[in-house]
Amino acid sequence: MVDTTVVQVMVPDLVRVAGGNLDHALWAVNGFVLTYAALLITAGRLGGLRGPKVLLLAGLVVFALASLACGLSSSSAQLIAARLAQGVGGALIVPQSLTIIATVFPKERRGMALGVISATMALAAIIGPVGGGLVVNTWGWRWAFLVNVPICVVALVLTLLWVPDAPSGPRQALDWPGVALATAGLVAITYSLIGRSEFGSVFAVAGVLLLVLFVWWERRYKAPLMPTALFRRRSFSLAGWLACTQFLVLSGLMLVVSLHVRGPLGGSAIDTALVFLPMAVTAGLVSPLAGAITDRAGGRLVIIAGLLAMGVGVAGFAVLAAESASLALLALPLGVVGCGVGLVMAPASVEAVSELPPSLVPAASGVLNTGRQVAGLLGVAITGALLQTGTPGGAPTGTPAGVALGLLAGIALVAAVSGLLLRTRPAQPEVLPVTSVTS
Repeated sequence: MVDTTVVQVMVPDLVRVAGGNLDHALWAVNGFVLTYAALLITAGRLGGLRGPKVLLLAGLVVFALASLACGLSSSSAQLIAARLAQGVGGALIVPQSLTIIATVFPKERRGMALGVISATMALAAIIGPVGGGLVVNTWGWRWAFLVNVPICVVALVLTLLWVPDAPSGPRQALDWPGVALATAGLVAITYSLIGRSEFGSVFAVAGVLLLVLFVWWERRYKAPLMPTALFRRRSFSLAGWLACTQFLVLSGLMLVVSLHVRGPLGGSAIDTALVFLPMAVTAGLVSPLAGAITDRAGGRLVIIAGLLAMGVGVAGFAVLAAESASLALLALPLGVVGCGVGLVMAPASVEAVSELPPSLVPAASGVLNTGRQVAGLLGVAITGALLQTGTPGGAPTGTPAGVALGLLAGIALVAAVSGLLLRTRPAQPEVLPVTSVTS
């Protein structure tokens, strides 16, 4: 998660590596996102077929080697290739977390476990720009990548020692036509959202058509990459929609905030990170609590409260920004947004898998993470398009930015209402802490 944000503070350095070519520098930023988003579904399914621990270990090895290659790159072509490989490693790692937790922890303790993971994800949004800025200023941009290597080595050792071997699914061939269609479709859609190409709309249409063909194939293949039975479970479809909505709103808001701080307020990248700090801290503090409540009483009301908080926070930021409020005041509604993020992230994951048999959890994890990633890119694309219709810089004091923030707040509120369709689960009996998770 840190590596999706850390590159934002090193764009000038990457431009120099690329010989002044901004497009090459941006592909060093976005290459990670491209392969990461495109391979999440496949990686989730592979975790079910080969075992999530095996995929987690493989992902850590790939990520470490790719990070080393990033830090040692001497040209933009080498750096872009290494960032693409980093995205592959990230895609192998992320879906396995939900699968391992769903396997190791009983249902009544999953919420707390996922809440802890959600807290680390929230903090990563701040650690990336702030920590990356400090590392780049102190040791140079290469060390922002090289620091991943010892971290991955430690993670490999801890995984081997402490993560139990979750059972793999029945031995069967991977759905290679499904892999090809899903990957091509997601690559096309992701490229249309992050690329700076005049053919973006063509890629978007092609991506949608490929994904429609993918769904058609999956309904007919006996061992599909993405079992369509997932979407016949109301809890998975609804919770997935709510989780994706959260990422769409959050990504769009972060773009507006960044432009406002760096533009009208004349702040630095560090100022931007500090404005986001209350949002990350509140999300990190609330996430475990939200997970614990979900364990006890279900996530329906928790998710609704979180989406309402996000909508109110976005609207509050719009009002204060229009009044040219200070950085300290702007941080207050962002703290409210952070509470909403913490209330939604872990409970949505818990509800998404609550009614699924263990055999469907790996595929569900890949689909859920893919949906969140694409929704985040869509939020940036929609917000950016609205901002470009107004004044340069897209200051939130202008009408287009106000429209964008109003749209984001409205989407959060509509999602909160749709959360009423989630089933209310009965409260779980209190359980004693588990002292060991070994199988």
